Amino acid sequence: MKWSLWSSQALIIMKMELKRYILARRWIGVYLAAFAPVGLLLLNLVIIRYVAVGRRNVPSISDFSEIYAFFYQTFALRLSIVFSCALVFSQLFRGEILEKTLHLYLLTPVRREVIAAGKYLAGVAAMSLLFATSTILTNVLIYMPSSSWMTFFLEGEGISNLVRYVVVTVLACIAYGGIFMVAGLCFRNPIVPAVAVGVWEAFYFILPESLQKVTVMHYLQSLLPLIIDRGPFSVVIDPTGAVMSVVILLGAAVCLVWVSGRILCGTQVTYSSD
Repeated sequence: MKWSLWSSQALIIMKMELKRYILARRWIGVYLAAFAPVGLLLLNLVIIRYVAVGRRNVPSISDFSEIYAFFYQTFALRLSIVFSCALVFSQLFRGEILEKTLHLYLLTPVRREVIAAGKYLAGVAAMSLLFATSTILTNVLIYMPSSSWMTFFLEGEGISNLVRYVVVTVLACIAYGGIFMVAGLCFRNPIVPAVAVGVWEAFYFILPESLQKVTVMHYLQSLLPLIIDRGPFSVVIDPTGAVMSVVILLGAAVCLVWVSGRILCGTQVTYSSD
């Protein structure tokens, strides 16, 4: 088995793709989804510090923790990350077809599974860096109106909670990236699978136990430091252990990348039909 050769080829493809991520204008919407909350929190901080100086009704640290948990689990995780991954990973090969450049990859003496792995790694690296940075900034900024925010991070649970949020963010990019890369190879229009997966993941908590365990969100929730109230219709089940959750998500991602490679093996370039 030529694992060293395949690894080096995948890394070369990943580096080439990362340059395209940095220069591509089509990902502006993804950047906005990641950093718009950062801008809003900065504006909120400025208003509290310099405009509403006389108002001292600042929430407590525990209140800020609940506010951030609600923001992260509703907007960042279930909406921003899911649909950004849908946009990016579903276009890994569909975008090449539209730009009529896919044949340049397929004509190279590289296994198609390696091509899929390299492009997937580039997507994971770009999305993880983008949303991990956004997670760190939003998590810190949400606490800054409190006078004890630094103590919370240096002496309290601030750092450990932040690390868990970042880990969940990266795992979400890994898992959803694999799902949407397969979807991009199987569907010409990625909107339908993106909406289907988004709804399935957003409302996973009303599903029975057996179905909740085939959602990504179930395993991500098991790693979060604080779980928000999901309403009277939620079906409460025991969370999966942290280690097992990570193993399942990483294993599923590896399988999905392999499936993408196998699908790519049977792909024929027919630009005229697109």
